[in-house]
Amino acid sequence: MNDLNNNQKFIKQLEKFGLKPQEAVIYLACLKLGEATVGQIAKESGIQRTFVYDVVEDLVKMGFFSLVEDISVKKYSGVSIEQFKRIQTEKLREFEEIMPELRALESSGQSPKVQFFKGVEGIKLALEDTLNQESGSEIVAYATAEGLYSEEPEFVIEYLSKRVAKGITARNIAPDAPINREYASHNREHLRKTRLVPADKFPFTNEIDIYGNKVAIMSLQGELLAVIIESESIAKTQRAIFELAWLGAGIVKS
Repeated sequence: MNDLNNNQKFIKQLEKFGLKPQEAVIYLACLKLGEATVGQIAKESGIQRTFVYDVVEDLVKMGFFSLVEDISVKKYSGVSIEQFKRIQTEKLREFEEIMPELRALESSGQSPKVQFFKGVEGIKLALEDTLNQESGSEIVAYATAEGLYSEEPEFVIEYLSKRVAKGITARNIAPDAPINREYASHNREHLRKTRLVPADKFPFTNEIDIYGNKVAIMSLQGELLAVIIESESIAKTQRAIFELAWLGAGIVKS
């Protein structure tokens, strides 16, 4: 059962790097076998032999498999984990080379750009976007640790670690509730300042993050959804409103 669970975990991770489910299963099978025939790969992976032929040929074209001729018998070998990593790193390097041109294209329009996300993974994607800033940048937010954050502690720890590592600071206005006081007690290590406001007057159930030229609005309880608005004028106005709220907010936890 443990091997099955591990395989499912590995398959999901490999899918994030561009492999389809069957490709990931066959790659894992070949890692275990080393050089192997299509028949051996089919047996190990549990995928029908006729499908394996097509998949391994695609993996060869993608650079994840190599073909070995052994006395008229075709055998295939998956690239090592280190080589797999190098392939992904090279893709990232090539993407970074064209990022300036893509940014210029992205910012060429005048209308605000809106992205919509749903579910837990959608909220996580929206939060990850707040980290796409230079070191020393700041996120200002109306926030609460209730709802989704209390249900996803591992993600919260990972997100905060990334933010701190990038040197991105935060200022939060949050309801004066026990869980928010607990988060505020770690402000110094999390590069954050928090002002708590009466929970009965300001019962936040969502979060609004203002960063760079973007505003992210996230519903953290009930229907989980997030909207990111990219607009210099909207972000500037919302930041000004936040500063007004910050001046009038209650207890300072820094």
